[in-house]
Amino acid sequence: MANNDRNKWTYFGEFFEAIARQGIDEMKAAEAMLELLKGGLHAAGYRRQFTFPDHDKVERLPRDVHPQPVPIHYWRESGEVKGDMTSYRDDKLKEDDLPEEWIEIDWVSGSISSVEFEYVNVEHILTEFSAVRIPRKDADVLLHNLAGVPKRRAGRPPGPSNDWERAQIAEALRLIAAGDSRASTAIANGLTDPKLTGKALESQRRRLAWGINQVRSQPAKNPPKNKRD
Repeated sequence: MANNDRNKWTYFGEFFEAIARQGIDEMKAAEAMLELLKGGLHAAGYRRQFTFPDHDKVERLPRDVHPQPVPIHYWRESGEVKGDMTSYRDDKLKEDDLPEEWIEIDWVSGSISSVEFEYVNVEHILTEFSAVRIPRKDADVLLHNLAGVPKRRAGRPPGPSNDWERAQIAEALRLIAAGDSRASTAIANGLTDPKLTGKALESQRRRLAWGINQVRSQPAKNPPKNKRD
């Protein structure tokens, strides 16, 4: 159970390790991830919170034992990605001011620290997120896009792919109506193009058999009643 849940997520550290292995620019990757997170991509991490009564750092208990969602305003207010793979923003107006609130993100380690002022209890709260992660499916899509991997194209739909094959399905319908009770694959064998060989022949045989099965699965139409003169 726990392992299955673990497989649904990709930690920031794992993501940027994969980025490095593929030679993708880390800043470009972080910037792309940041845009997705600003747009609502779900992220979660292990959270700890602290207050500062009498200027002493005291942890809020009980401590969270399960990953908690990272508030979206963290991403929207964190500032741009820097060359050292961090983001930082504070509220100080002048260079010499001490910030009342700030947010710092370490992208490679997947850790976040922030200080916010809580007006309800009139106190500053330090929040720390560690082991931040995003859904694996979203991480894989982002990684493929950054690596320039083309999206997989949908395969050819089942059934006949041209007018000739559709005509062969019609011929199979006539055979069945005349009493041919052979399996659909057997009927398809006799209707394939004799010029085809190998995979092309097998592929056409499957398409014809699929079409014949579709015809057979349709409810039989009632014959029209004889009209009186």
